[in-house]
Amino acid sequence: MKKYSILFLILAFMMSACDNFLSVKPKAEIVEHVFFDTPEGFEDALYGAYSVLSDQVLYGEHLSWGMLDVFGQYYKKASINDNIKAILTLEHDRLRGYYNNVWSKAYESIGYVNNVLRNLEGRDEKSMHYYKLYKGEALGIRAYLHFDLVRLFAPHIKSKPEGQGIPYVTIYEALVSPFKSVSEVYDLIIKDLKEAEQLLQEDEELLIYPRSFKIEDGFATCREIHFNLYAAQALLARVYWMKGDLDNALVYAEKVISSKKFPLEDKLNMRNFLAGILSGKETIWGVYSVKNLDNIKKNFYTYDPTFTWLPADDNVALYSVAEEDGNDMRGNNWFRNLLGDDDSDKVVRCMKIVNETKIDKPADFSSKLVEGINLIRIPEMYLIAAEALLEKDIEKAQDYFDTFIESRGLFKFKDRPGSPRITLQDIIKERRKEFVQEGQYFFTLKRENMDIYVDALKATLPGSDELYTLLIPDEEFEYRYMEDEENNNNEQ
Repeated sequence: MKKYSILFLILAFMMSACDNFLSVKPKAEIVEHVFFDTPEGFEDALYGAYSVLSDQVLYGEHLSWGMLDVFGQYYKKASINDNIKAILTLEHDRLRGYYNNVWSKAYESIGYVNNVLRNLEGRDEKSMHYYKLYKGEALGIRAYLHFDLVRLFAPHIKSKPEGQGIPYVTIYEALVSPFKSVSEVYDLIIKDLKEAEQLLQEDEELLIYPRSFKIEDGFATCREIHFNLYAAQALLARVYWMKGDLDNALVYAEKVISSKKFPLEDKLNMRNFLAGILSGKETIWGVYSVKNLDNIKKNFYTYDPTFTWLPADDNVALYSVAEEDGNDMRGNNWFRNLLGDDDSDKVVRCMKIVNETKIDKPADFSSKLVEGINLIRIPEMYLIAAEALLEKDIEKAQDYFDTFIESRGLFKFKDRPGSPRITLQDIIKERRKEFVQEGQYFFTLKRENMDIYVDALKATLPGSDELYTLLIPDEEFEYRYMEDEENNNNEQ
């Protein structure tokens, strides 16, 4: 019987390769105490964790532009088979294989960082120059993964705070970690992130603007591909926002904004600044990856009805605005007409993350930026700040909102006829527009418990905990049941 229990997932630490990330080489053959005998051993272990994050099962597809964005109704398929229909319609029981893989792969990466943390215990901070960075990054990755797991596999905290959450795994040992309530998981996430924030203070100097992306220069450079200080603060803002604690969400969103290390991109550069690369301005944290190019090409660029995800009609229409409201530069740049198999067959494609130059002319491709997957960007902080201030300081809320939309080519609300006030619906609409192909809008839907119109069904699915909660692998419970039975027998 297959077992996906997290008890076994920690063993994957010694088996996964590292995607050539910073020339990391697998070291499964090395005895553990030797592996962690040098700073390089800790760095290799962390690179392994980052490599897992970029896997297709996690942020290389399913938890970014893939499954979660399909759930968010961003796409349609010209040809719909049963598997595709199951994804489009959130038929959870038929998607157990997807969910099992997400669960196991996430806990695999958690195993990496827990092993780092275990081996840091008892070490003198002065023995390794980057001790605090190693520990802070490990805690941050652990919190990030548990946060997405609880958002996916548990009811929303505002709905059932004491409901069943997930195991929060903090040790690298062959022990079953108990399930925590949703609120307990959130508390542990926040605890890890606040500790990470304190440990990563060196990033005030290490993470610079303008960027200098030189991944070959060592662990303390190119901090955007490491879980850094500002990633900790931005994730705290996201966690508090999801929780509904907007006062604390505002505190951390403003910390990131006020650092001035992440300026908004210029409206004239909407076409390519996220095309398979980490933004030199907006990326707070992303993971290095070159693996997903072929997958992106197959799904968004090379037209094939069996593979190509086409943007939903209403999604494209979102970017059309009245002349007096400006010109949303994201529309024409992120959604473009490309030829199909027939030269006369033009089809609108979602092109936000497609790097056409590298696909069509790889020999001509060169970039000073790092190829990768964006996990947290600065626009989210502006939208969180705007929402947090809606009820207490509408003028300041509108300033944050207007600053963001102006960077996308839209006129500020205060400059529009009648000087309209922003609403929560305006903010939600911008979230939907901005985070296409990033896997974040699904969580907005869940947070607001919104109904979803599903084009594949020509029907609206009412928001509910059941709709927005993925199924935990059965094996997780079966194993625990077997363990309980064995323990009871031993006691007798």
